[in-house]
Amino acid sequence: MQDTNGLWIAWGSGSADTTTVDLEDKIDVPTDNPSYTLKRVFLTKDEIADYYKGYSNRVLWPLCHYFIEKMASRDEYWKAYVTVNKKFADAILDEYEPGDKVWIHDYHFALAPEMIKKEHPDIPIAFFWHIPFPPWEVFGALPQQDSLLTGLLNCDLIGFHTTTYVKNFLCTAKQRFNNTITQRAHTITSDHHTTHVHDFPLGISYQDYATPTPTTQDPDRIKRLLHATHLILGIDRLDYTKGILNRIKAFEYFITKYPYYRGRAVLLQIATPSRDSIEEYKTMKQQIDETAGRLNANLRTETWAPLVYFYRKIPQHLLLAYYQAADIALLTPLRDGMNLIAKEFIATNHKNAVLILSQFAGASERLTDALQVNPYDTKATGEAIKIAIDMTPQEKNRRNHNLKNIIRHQDATWWLSNFLKTWETCHD
Repeated sequence: MQDTNGLWIAWGSGSADTTTVDLEDKIDVPTDNPSYTLKRVFLTKDEIADYYKGYSNRVLWPLCHYFIEKMASRDEYWKAYVTVNKKFADAILDEYEPGDKVWIHDYHFALAPEMIKKEHPDIPIAFFWHIPFPPWEVFGALPQQDSLLTGLLNCDLIGFHTTTYVKNFLCTAKQRFNNTITQRAHTITSDHHTTHVHDFPLGISYQDYATPTPTTQDPDRIKRLLHATHLILGIDRLDYTKGILNRIKAFEYFITKYPYYRGRAVLLQIATPSRDSIEEYKTMKQQIDETAGRLNANLRTETWAPLVYFYRKIPQHLLLAYYQAADIALLTPLRDGMNLIAKEFIATNHKNAVLILSQFAGASERLTDALQVNPYDTKATGEAIKIAIDMTPQEKNRRNHNLKNIIRHQDATWWLSNFLKTWETCHD
């Protein structure tokens, strides 16, 4: 944004957003040396409840993560989704000047491209979908599937994290609109408009993690305090898609089958609070709390607990120290669009730690030198911990070298450049 002197249109949800913007709901940032403009769009309490907590997080989120049974589809949710998409589309149209390009981000705004194109058919629009896009058999459960697909097909370019999501989207569009579209490699043509669809795996700012600011937290001291010879790290938002409960059970299997590691191996699980006002999340937190409590009650000693579980936001300096201290990262979501934590961990950790990664995380498509597991297979995931502990230094070094190369070269700058270059080539 700073490089392009652009305009960023975003929901104004913070307590200070209303007091810092001008009469046009804008503020120049950074405040000490402004180089782009932030425009806030404000939502009512009902819109937050029905559009954000409702349709976005209780319909589209579970659907796209393959949890159809958790969908809570209601008419008021859909009406709010349409209303808020129109509110953002109008904000874009109010600010549009000839020559501008519009880049829309994520599943919250799938209808906006069509709303914009109806007013200005020639506006270049690109879209990046940050979560998984499920196969037709799953997406087809959405009552409003055609409306969302039509909205997205008004874009010139749609980006996903993986080739699997691209394939799923193309197959879904063909299934729904087979008689009205022409489908070629990575393109869908309908009503004289062509939509290009490509994968762009999101990266991290590699150097920020590979050469982090020195922290006051000593990674070795963290291991000593936890009495951990082998420190296993799990970090997630508290979400049913992250597989935290499955992970704890896999660690329980490992520590039960291999009692030698009692008093030596520790799972440090950090869960960042998320959407805690939604009923499904409250229930899940209770299940995790009970499972964690039972594990520690059964196995802990006076000086050692098998599981150290934090339910709170961790400051960045402490997060980096945990990355550096861990011998193994156990990142096993049941479904995840990408999982940048896996990339942050490999970039930060300099002692050839082992990454155990779910095969259902988008990052697994490129990070093939991780130990990939099926998070639904408790025994296999538990055995992967043992494999990671027993791995030779040479094998750890080989895997880390390959993983770091991929993460370093396919960083956030590469992702942005790759997306923009592809957008330049998208012409009807």
